[in-house]
Amino acid sequence: MPVLPLPVYVINLPQREDRRLHTIIQFSDKKDFSLKFINPILDKKKEKSLWRTIQGIIRNADESECVTICEDDNQFTKDYSMEILLNCIIEAKSLNADILMGGISWCNNAFPVRSSLFWVDKFSGLQFTVIFRQFFPKILQASFNDYDCADYKISDLTDKKFVIFPFISIQRDFGYSDITPKNNGEGRVTKLFEDSSACLSALSKVENFYKGAAAPPSIKEPDYNEITIPTYIINLPDRTDRLEHIKQEFAGRNEFDPTVVEACRHAIGAVGLWQSIRKVVSLAIDNDDDVIIICEDDHMFTEHYSRSAFLRNVLEAHSQGIDMFVGGVAGANHILPISENRFWVSSFWSTQFIILYKNSFDLIINEAYNDEVTADGKLSEIIVNKTVLFPFISVQKEFGYSDISVYYNEQRENNPPHKKFQDSFCKFEHIRKIYKKYRGS
Repeated sequence: MPVLPLPVYVINLPQREDRRLHTIIQFSDKKDFSLKFINPILDKKKEKSLWRTIQGIIRNADESECVTICEDDNQFTKDYSMEILLNCIIEAKSLNADILMGGISWCNNAFPVRSSLFWVDKFSGLQFTVIFRQFFPKILQASFNDYDCADYKISDLTDKKFVIFPFISIQRDFGYSDITPKNNGEGRVTKLFEDSSACLSALSKVENFYKGAAAPPSIKEPDYNEITIPTYIINLPDRTDRLEHIKQEFAGRNEFDPTVVEACRHAIGAVGLWQSIRKVVSLAIDNDDDVIIICEDDHMFTEHYSRSAFLRNVLEAHSQGIDMFVGGVAGANHILPISENRFWVSSFWSTQFIILYKNSFDLIINEAYNDEVTADGKLSEIIVNKTVLFPFISVQKEFGYSDISVYYNEQRENNPPHKKFQDSFCKFEHIRKIYKKYRGS
C-alpha cells in the first residue's frame, strides 16, 4: 500500500501563474497528496525540456516505490477518488507495471485488464502519471532525440503501461500549450480526451459483446470437403499477368468456387475498386449467397493458410455475430483479440481477400460515396462487426504497380506492400502476446 500523503511533483513554469493557481485549487481538497512545484529544466526544444525535467524528478526522488508527476494543466474528473487511485496503483504494481496514467488523450491500441485498468500501447498525455521505481533506470538511460516526444518515448521504452478508466485525470484546456503547439486553440485538448475516453468505452463494449456472443455450437466437426464458398475475383481484362497469378492461387483449392468479375474502370482507381465491390455484392444478392469471398487479383496465400482452419473460422465467425473478416491487412487500428485467431479492429488497410456475410450486403449497396472513397476506409466505417484472421492467410503479391493507389506507385520503392504486411503482422503478434500475458487467454 502506498504511503500517504502521496508526493506529487508539479511541473510549472514560474510565469504560468494561471496554471499554478489552477493546480493549487485542484489539490486544495485532496489532503492525501503532498504537493511540490518543480521549475522545468529549460531547453530550446520544449519536449526535451519536459523529458529532462522528468529525469530530474526521478533522479532526485526519495525511496518510495513510485513517484507521481503532474503537469500544471492536470484536472481531476468526477470519477476521481483517492480510493480508486490507490487501488489502481496496487493493481498496476501486481501486474509489474512501469507506468500508470490517470487519463490519456490518444492511443493506438488498448484493452481492459482489470475493472478500472486498461493496457495501452502508444499513447499521449502525461498530465498525471505514476512512475514505478523499477522503470527509473530505463528513463534515466534513454536517449532523447530532437524528434522525440516524452509520452511517445515512454511508449517505446516499455510494454508495461496502463491507464485508469474511467479517467480520473484530463488536461484543463487553457487555449494554449507549453509543450505541444498543435494543441494550441481553445477546445482541441478537451475534444482529444473526450474522444479517447469514448474510444476506451467502445473497446470495452466490443469485448463484452463478443464475450456474450453465442459460442460456436458443440457439434461434430463438419466435413469440410462438402463446403464451397462463392469467391468473386476482381480483375481488369488487360491485367492478364494478374489473372494468371490469381488462377494459380486457387488451383486445386476446392473450398473456393471462383468467378472472375470484370473490375469497374474509373479515373480514380480507389473509386473503381469500391464500385467493383458494390458490383460483386449485387451479384451475391442476385445469387442469394449467404457468405462470399471478394478477392483482388494480387491476393496471395501465405504459409499459414489451412483449409480446415479457414473454414472453421468462417463458421465460428458467423456464430459470433461477425459480418466481415479479412485474410490479412497492411495495417489496423485498435486491435482487440476476440478468439485465438480472430482480432476485432476499428479500421484496417487492404482488401485483397475479404469474407462478407449476408448482413453486410445492404450496408454496402445502400452506402453513399464520393470520389474520395477508399474501399478499406468505407468498409471500416460502415461495418462494426469486423475482424482480421491472424496469422494472416493472405498478403498482396507485388507486381511493381498498383491499379488502385497512385501513392503506392510513387512510394513503392520506399514502402513496398510486403514491408507493410510484415510490420502489421508484427503488430498483431505483439498485441496477441500482451493480451495473453494479462488476460491469460
